Amino acid sequence: MHIKWKNIVYVLVVCLLVFAVVQQVGILVGNIRNVTAFTENDEATKEEIAEEEVSKEEGKADNSNDKKVFNNEFFKIIMKKSIPAMELGYKKNGEEKGGLLSAIFAATTKINMKDPKTLLSSQIPMLEKYEPDDVEITVEEQKAFNELTQKPMNDEKTEVATTMPSRAKLDNKEPLVLIYHSHATESFMESDQTKIEYSSPYRTLDKSKNMVKIGEEIKNILEKQYGIKVIHDTTLHDYPDYNESYSRSLKTVEKQVKENPSIKYVFDLHRDGLNDTPKNREKTVTVFGEQKSAKVFMVVGKDNFNAQQNMQFAQKIQNNLKNKQPELTQPIVARENRKYNQFVSDYAALIEVGSNLNTLEEALQASVPLGHVIGEVIVNQEKK
Repeated sequence: MHIKWKNIVYVLVVCLLVFAVVQQVGILVGNIRNVTAFTENDEATKEEIAEEEVSKEEGKADNSNDKKVFNNEFFKIIMKKSIPAMELGYKKNGEEKGGLLSAIFAATTKINMKDPKTLLSSQIPMLEKYEPDDVEITVEEQKAFNELTQKPMNDEKTEVATTMPSRAKLDNKEPLVLIYHSHATESFMESDQTKIEYSSPYRTLDKSKNMVKIGEEIKNILEKQYGIKVIHDTTLHDYPDYNESYSRSLKTVEKQVKENPSIKYVFDLHRDGLNDTPKNREKTVTVFGEQKSAKVFMVVGKDNFNAQQNMQFAQKIQNNLKNKQPELTQPIVARENRKYNQFVSDYAALIEVGSNLNTLEEALQASVPLGHVIGEVIVNQEKK
């Protein structure tokens, strides 16, 4: 009889838990529908405005803002309904309460209450891959940017040299290369040699331990060993706000190419974001000689008028890197509905050097052959 009552109590507890979960899911779905309805209603409003011949520029700005509202609200709803206590941190209109408690919470947990995505990504690092393309731009505007940097591509652009000139040098008086970082604070795992003060999971403001350090390594190789003058912009475009990183970095690129019209090659250096599993760790680390190294791959945004040219340039780097260090490279990733500001040049590349599962030392190890391959590809291209 005693066992029977225990079974009944157990069933009741399970039923209550299921009911609570269903109720929370219902609340979550309802809130998501409300947010979606908000964006749909606002879109309808914009269509009416468009019929009244309001400018296209205003329409694009509204559309961009709606996407950002939805993205932020989506994450806030998930976190507040999954963690009810978190709801206390927000006013009824959804805004975070400021003050000392928020500052202490951010400092001790590395979580920004204004960006609940940081809480999710602290447990699921690969969530960093969710990157809304915040740059709204027409094809005509893309071409206008492109004209600032572009010379006609050589007819032989689809061919990849199997042997490159050894340490052939250019003698540039003016900058030919721009290196920058849309996500400059991206960093790596700590190691025995390197301790990192993270500003949020796997990110740091210390430019000697984030992507700026990787860019500096490649810049030094290009300048000292290939005679290629480089502008390395170290602006932290993703801090303090990760949103609109690409919009801010586009302004940097525009500024740099206008001030330095000789710039032709544009590199945005990142590191990948992966979930911390043994399989992913194995995927992102290689060994050549006695050194552990991160792996490298390139990303091409297909939502650019010059996506084919960018792909050809990426393939040149990819194939030459494969010839030199086949274990170092991973396949090129082409992403639909993404631009990554690559419309600025037919020689623009987004390069992922390692991931959050690599150490800084491994990423720097990968930067050396990568820098040499970039230098050789540029020298070969310029001497045609």
